[in-house]
Order: sequence, then C-alpha cells, then structure tokens
Amino acid sequence: MNIVLFGIKGCGKTTLGRLVAQKLEKAFIDTDKLVEEAYQVSRHKKLNCRDIYKEVGPLTFRALEYEVVQSLQDVQQSVIAVGGGAMLLYENIEALKKNSHLTYLFCDREALRKRVLAEEPLPPFIDPNDPDASFDKMYDERNDFYKKIGAHEIDVTDMEESGVVEAICKSVSDGK
Repeated sequence: MNIVLFGIKGCGKTTLGRLVAQKLEKAFIDTDKLVEEAYQVSRHKKLNCRDIYKEVGPLTFRALEYEVVQSLQDVQQSVIAVGGGAMLLYENIEALKKNSHLTYLFCDREALRKRVLAEEPLPPFIDPNDPDASFDKMYDERNDFYKKIGAHEIDVTDMEESGVVEAICKSVSDGK
C-alpha cells in the first residue's frame, strides 16, 4: 500500500513525504517532479512547476498532473507527495484511493498565508494585485474540497516534523 500526502501549498508534503519514506524504508515520489520530467520530455524544455503553470495555464497543467497520477496506478510501497491541485480532480482521487492511504496535511490559514505570500516570485495562482484575497479564495476552495475527500487528516500547523511523521505512520498502521 502507498501513502499519499496532499494539502495546500506550503503544508510540507515534500519534506514530510521524504521523512516518512525514509522512516518506513519506502520509495518517495513527488508528483511535481514527475510533472516537470513529463513536460521536459514532451516539450524539450526544462522548467519548474511554477514556470510550467505560467507557460501553459491551469487547464494544461492539470492535464499534465492527471497524466502523472494515472501513471502511478501500478506503483506499490511508496510515499507519494501530490501537488495541491491534483487532488481537485475526482479521477485523480479515485485512482489514488485504489492502492493508497490518503492523508490530508491540514495547516492553519495564517501559517500558510505567511509561507506562500513570502515566496519570491509569488506562486502563479496568487494575484499580485490582491495576494491576500486570492490566497483566501484558494485556501477556502481547497480546504473545503479536501475535507470532503474523507482522507485521514493531520493538523500540521504547530507540530514538529518528527511528530507529523509519527502521526502519519501511526495512522497507516492503525488503518485510519
């Protein structure tokens, strides 16, 4: 069984995913890195996810994420950090549910706001003319949607990395 970590940008999916994979001696997969690799192969151009999103727009970017998630159908015994937007597509959720324990890494709005709006440059989904309002809109939409998925939820806001890793491992061993 895989462990899938998802949440809003800045919640620690990649960092925590690597730590969980190391502790459980599983492979670690970051779908953002797979999107970058797929883009490089198809477009012969090396860009990070932020620049891919800016170049191709949200629809094409979500299509790339969909292809990456679908390519993981036969993956086993891995920890997978899934880009925040990938879990907004029902087909991705269903594909990942088949052989994975889904964990929503919840983080408080203000803690995430500080992390996301401190990035230079701002993520492409943040309106530079009204960063607070665009962040709030994204946070509300994603948090509401993620809570409806029915995944195990861990509030990572005030937890140390080691505590989150333990909580993830415990939820998997408890089958929650």
